[in-house]
Amino acid sequence: MAVLIDYIWQSTFCLLFFFGVYSIFLRNEKAFIATRWFILLAPILALLFPLISIPVSFEKPGISLEQTEFFRALAIQSTPDNFVATFGLPEVTVQSSKLPLLWEIKDYLIFFYLTVTFLLSFRLFWNFVQLRMIWERGWYQTKFNLKHNYFLIPTFGLTPIFSFFNKLFWDDTQELKADEREQIIKHEIEHIRQGHSWDVIYYQILSLLFWFNPAIHLMRTALIDVHEYLADDNVIRKTKNSENYPKLIVKMAFKGIDLPIGNYFIRSTTLKRIMMMKNPKKINWLKTAMIVPLSLMLLALVSMKTERGKHLLPFSITENIEEIKKMLLISQDSLEVGIKVKKIKNPLHYEFISPRQNERLTAQIGELQYEFTGISSDEDYIKVRGLINNLRSTSKITKTYPNARLKHQVDSPAEPSIGMEEWNKSIIQKISVPKEELSLGLGGVIEIEFVVSKEGEIQNPIIKKSYGGGLDNQLLEVVRKESQNKWIAARSKENNVEMVMTASFAFYGSEMASTDSHRFFNPSPTPAFNSNFEITENTVFDVVEKAPEYEGGMQAWNEWIKSNIQYPKTAKQLGVEGTVYVVFVVNKDGTIEQPEILRGIGAGCDEEVLRLISEAPDWIPGQQGGQKVNVRMRLPVRFKLPSDQFVSESLIGESSENSTDNAKASDAFNQHMSKNLKYPAHAMTNGVFGTVFTRVNLDGNGKINSYAITKGISPELDDEVLRVLENAPNWTVDGKENSYIVNLPVTFRIGGRQNTLGQTLNMENEIVVVGYLAQDRSPFSKIKMYETEKNQVSEPLFVIDGVAYPELGRKLDDVINPDQIKTVDVLKGDDANRLFHLYGSRVGNGVILITTKK
Repeated sequence: MAVLIDYIWQSTFCLLFFFGVYSIFLRNEKAFIATRWFILLAPILALLFPLISIPVSFEKPGISLEQTEFFRALAIQSTPDNFVATFGLPEVTVQSSKLPLLWEIKDYLIFFYLTVTFLLSFRLFWNFVQLRMIWERGWYQTKFNLKHNYFLIPTFGLTPIFSFFNKLFWDDTQELKADEREQIIKHEIEHIRQGHSWDVIYYQILSLLFWFNPAIHLMRTALIDVHEYLADDNVIRKTKNSENYPKLIVKMAFKGIDLPIGNYFIRSTTLKRIMMMKNPKKINWLKTAMIVPLSLMLLALVSMKTERGKHLLPFSITENIEEIKKMLLISQDSLEVGIKVKKIKNPLHYEFISPRQNERLTAQIGELQYEFTGISSDEDYIKVRGLINNLRSTSKITKTYPNARLKHQVDSPAEPSIGMEEWNKSIIQKISVPKEELSLGLGGVIEIEFVVSKEGEIQNPIIKKSYGGGLDNQLLEVVRKESQNKWIAARSKENNVEMVMTASFAFYGSEMASTDSHRFFNPSPTPAFNSNFEITENTVFDVVEKAPEYEGGMQAWNEWIKSNIQYPKTAKQLGVEGTVYVVFVVNKDGTIEQPEILRGIGAGCDEEVLRLISEAPDWIPGQQGGQKVNVRMRLPVRFKLPSDQFVSESLIGESSENSTDNAKASDAFNQHMSKNLKYPAHAMTNGVFGTVFTRVNLDGNGKINSYAITKGISPELDDEVLRVLENAPNWTVDGKENSYIVNLPVTFRIGGRQNTLGQTLNMENEIVVVGYLAQDRSPFSKIKMYETEKNQVSEPLFVIDGVAYPELGRKLDDVINPDQIKTVDVLKGDDANRLFHLYGSRVGNGVILITTKK
């Protein structure tokens, strides 16, 4: 789209230039034949010049939009086919509603263009129909002139006199003298003899296709005038009494239907024709010949492409694309996000990392642009940023400024009028550092490059090293505003010169001690390319030259998935949402096999995705080196519930199979969980909290047969729950069933500061683990158990330093030394009920708050 708009602009400029040449050098000259051919060739040259590329080494101005922000913005949006590689299939979201297909701006523009073109085409078609009707009406009175080879067709006053190819349409209602009739016929015969109708049709077609170009309509009007000048000139030269000819033009008046495809005796402006006939000047051939050098000058302006250019141009160094692909494939083992890589032409910045928005992030590194999708957690975001750090060395560009000098090339460098230190302070004071990046430990350095002109103005600020998080745009905007404050220009040999400047700003959190952002992985060495590599029958490729494709494209594949997948009932009841990552192989015959869950969410979602992939139709196989090969594909499938279907106790209670009326956690189980369940230190330090939903399968005696995470938080917290459940004691069951299914939510909270992170759900069987950072730790276990009203006991609830001990009862001496107690508060009734949101229904029996000596 950007290239097309640039081409339209350049061709329009060229045609307007040619019209300007006509207006200045040809309009009032009697070189009619040369003018006619110039007008006919001008559109062809205007369309060809932008397509011609003549490389030159010297600096020159240009009219292309390539260096404008508008062009770059369009180019970024319109390069979907330049992808170097795609890792992971586009994510499919399973939900109950579908969004309507929305048109983009370019779709509306194309629709508007086609609509106008259709209307103009219909008008032209109707003109031909009218011409045919006039011809048929006067057919029986038509005469053929053998000498001049034309048909004389009467119009019965419907149209004025005009000619179209070899047909002369004559208004027989006009009262004309014999000599007037002869002069008019000679005029129209010149139109027929010189083939002016071909010119008219040629410009009618151009006006149809390029109706948006004003120069086309201006040139068409000029061509019609030249046609009349040519015919008039020949009539005057062949007529003895030529003085009456201008009077005849004035005498004739417009009458009837005006068809734009004909050559009319009275169509062109009467005054212009008479002034041209009365013009006694001879042809100024020197003035006319100016069209040649001016056309060559336009060719040089448009078609010559400087290798260095007046604007800054990048020189890029990019590693072997195959090596980058292998590097990204390694990352897929630890990072489950979609990655697309594409090349971009003439990137504005050295690198540029966009903010994370809607689980998406774009990073331009050199001439490569990476698009990351499916960044669903802070953990993924940290890994993506670490991957970007590792990719920084894969593609680098060097920008040159032909008229600017570097620091070592000047006698005195440029500097702000307020001093460099004060200028840096003013910049820092006006930007807001992204708090999210700092909180995640993603500190770093941002570097900007710009040119200080001879007048002390900042020009062309660009990002040399990106920080991301929206800070890049902030810094660019602030530096542009600071350009209003003059700099002291660089000096060389007592003259002001342009100079390239760089400025760096570091942003780190208090705990990071100036370290760079998290490293994502240390890529294992990639093997050298082996030209003798043999493709066997069972070889499975991860990256191929031509990827497998579903019949009808990815849109059809996504539609098939949405039409055939079902949201598992268990997942709905448990409120399980998330993304299932599945890997499968598309064989060389197009069949799908070996579906495996790379990362699941449980609650039946994993099984549903496996079922779906196993039943999927055949694909078009991938190819490597012209051969069909087996290719491994990755597909993310997101399960998403409506916003009002949030996990709650009442929602889970809707399913009879998940009801725990006949099963409850035993005292031994609760004590086991309280003693062994810990808050992983790394997760707590990084602020990871939330609820891990677990489904536990019991046999008829209450023994735990199996368990699974139905909705997790992070690998560390999920693994901790699974670790403790591995040797957990039996539950208490009524023995009426052969098996039981219970839900066990484990909530991890971070406390000990002004605000506690993580909310308890007050659900049946919920276990709450409260973690404290190093400066807030106490010697007691931080496990809270919540029970339903059916399982309540009559003992009050003991809370020691904010931590509940539901099973403590009268065994206080076993847990705490009385000498450690500082205060004891007993709460009953309304006072105790105020703590319901923290400790559940057990507060109904009263709460004993114990504060220990610190």
